[in-house]
Amino acid sequence: MDFVNTLLDFLPTPLGLILIGTGLFMVIQANQKRPRLGWFMIAIFGFSASLNKFGNEFIKEPPALVFPLQQIREVGRPITIVLLLLLIIISLKTKNIWRQKIIPQPIFYLILVQSVIFCKILFYGNLGFAFLSAATFGGLVLVVILGPSRWLQNEENFQLGVWAIAMVGVIFGIANGYQALIDKYAITFVHGWFLGTTGNPHHAAILITATIPAFLFLFFHNEKHSWTKWIWVGFLALAIFGLLMTASRTGAIVAVVSVLIFFRHQGGKLLQIVLIFAVIAAFVLPSLSPTDIDTPGLLSATSSKWSNLDISTRDGVWSGYWRLFLKYPLFGAPFEGDRLRFGESSWLGVLGSMGLVGAIPMFMFGWTSLQMIFKLDHLSKIRPDYYLKCSVVMAGLLSLLVGGVSEAYLLGNLTFSLLAVFLYLVLGNYLIEFAQREYNYSISQYYHNYMLSSES
Repeated sequence: MDFVNTLLDFLPTPLGLILIGTGLFMVIQANQKRPRLGWFMIAIFGFSASLNKFGNEFIKEPPALVFPLQQIREVGRPITIVLLLLLIIISLKTKNIWRQKIIPQPIFYLILVQSVIFCKILFYGNLGFAFLSAATFGGLVLVVILGPSRWLQNEENFQLGVWAIAMVGVIFGIANGYQALIDKYAITFVHGWFLGTTGNPHHAAILITATIPAFLFLFFHNEKHSWTKWIWVGFLALAIFGLLMTASRTGAIVAVVSVLIFFRHQGGKLLQIVLIFAVIAAFVLPSLSPTDIDTPGLLSATSSKWSNLDISTRDGVWSGYWRLFLKYPLFGAPFEGDRLRFGESSWLGVLGSMGLVGAIPMFMFGWTSLQMIFKLDHLSKIRPDYYLKCSVVMAGLLSLLVGGVSEAYLLGNLTFSLLAVFLYLVLGNYLIEFAQREYNYSISQYYHNYMLSSES
């Protein structure tokens, strides 16, 4: 429980007192009359959950970030748990008005997967870690179900839900932009790739790609002449630049899937975005000197990885998982250590580590998520006014499912990637339920009018 001692040491510091005071103020003020505060807390929580430090057998301690990012990163996990507790308090204040199905079906299956993980760690690993892992995942589910899922009662809260996802990207962009202005090396020291405050280029890429649909929604949803839409497109441009600098091929694939799904029936809007970025690049790139964007080897290292697309670092891990599944098909392979560790795939990782007992609910999670995507696509066809709202959920959810092929974040317990999956699920669940409610209301009104006309 080192994180408890770390948190207790941090809280009495000036920065700790400021953060805890701000958090308590937001807990008191946040309610259904001030929905933006609650959603902003979700955004801060999401960014906090993404904080991590790079470390391997060669680099035990990464370069320090600038103040106050270094101090915040050092206590990233304890702060995330504190924010989780504060969000639970805010969520308990929420009153449900008309929602009946506040838990999307896919979340039930992920709970089953986490139950298998808990049992396996309990049997092979560390007892304390098993309960800590279960408690953090359970807390995340509790927050999402009692908070965002019940907050989604109207159009305003749907837009704020998308806004909260985008704000994680905004906070990430501002924090890493501030760091880059003072010391680029601290966030690009791994082969020159951009890893940011996440401590991993692939984690940074997934964070960025999870926010791209939200940026697109906010850009197209705002009024044609609104100045705020250009703020969103600016952060979108920054996000895409950061994504390229991660040199993550998984991130690039996920981003392409996201954009294609978002613009699946609107090629004109896709062309509009491409032209806007072409204009931005034409003005910005010539004004940058090589030293502005190229830390020693940054662009060369990034372009080197992009030029070696035939080299896969995951083939060995994936084939290893498959061999483990064939050897231990029912419960997966036993493990040594205090926790169950997953490699570079959520879907194959569950096969090798948990066998069919874990894989069946995991694949049911994927299938029910795809069913939601199909329903939203159908809804967008019969209700064109829902197209933009359905598109942001479809693009965000499908891209994260695809990214799970190469990364194991779907099997995590307290990460931004998992939070983003949950948020897109509850947003989609709200759209489907709200559309059904409108349909039922129109049918009842038609029947009522028909009866009145018959009586007259």
